[in-house]
Amino acid sequence: MNKGQLYEKSIREILENKNLLPKQLNNNDAGFIHENVTYYVEVKNKTAPDFGQKGLEWSFGGGWKWREDDEVSTFFDNLGVVGLIDKTFEPRRYTKPKETLSILDRKDDRQEFEQRDIPLLDSEVILYEFYARKQCYYIQVEGKGFYYMKQDIANLKVPRFRPQLTLRLRAKTHHSYPVHSYSFFAVLQANTRGIAASGYDLEEKVGSFPIV
Repeated sequence: MNKGQLYEKSIREILENKNLLPKQLNNNDAGFIHENVTYYVEVKNKTAPDFGQKGLEWSFGGGWKWREDDEVSTFFDNLGVVGLIDKTFEPRRYTKPKETLSILDRKDDRQEFEQRDIPLLDSEVILYEFYARKQCYYIQVEGKGFYYMKQDIANLKVPRFRPQLTLRLRAKTHHSYPVHSYSFFAVLQANTRGIAASGYDLEEKVGSFPIV
C-alpha cells in the first residue's frame, strides 16, 4: 500500500472502531452512519493531495485524447483540460518508432509537455459536483481535518472545503528501460497549505470528532 491507501485504511479503522463504518462504501474511500443514514467521505493524506490523475495519448489527425473515457475523464473535460495542451506539441513518443527513441527524446517530451500550477475556472464547483455524483459530500484531509463539499447533507455544522486547485500536465517515466516506457498525464492538485484548518477531525488530532 502507498501512503494514501494506508491513510484511507486508518480512517476506516477509526470509524469501524466507533461502530460508524457502513458495510458498503460504493467505491468511496470511507463513510459513516449518522442517525441511521449512510454518508460517504473522501480521504486525502497530506503527501498526496491530488484529485484524480488521468492518462492521455496522442495520434496523427486525432491529437490528444484520454486513454479511456470514464467519470474522471468527464470531470477533466468539464475543466477544459485537453484544450490547455500546446496544440503544436507532437510527442516523439508517438511520432517515432519506439525502438528508435533516445533518452534525449524522452527528456524533450517531458520538458515540452510539463506545465505546473495552471489555474482553473470554477474548479471548486466542478469538484463538488464530481463527488456529489458519487453521493460523497464530505472530505477528511490529514493535518487539516474534516469538511463538507457540495452540501453539509448530514447537518454536522462543519466548515466547507475550499481548496486552491491547480492543474499539472506531466510526462511520467515508468521505467528507465526501455526508453519508451513513459506516459502523459493530467493531475488536479490541491495546495493544502492554503486551506484553513477545520476544527473537526476524524483522527481527533487537530480538532474534535465531527459526528455526534
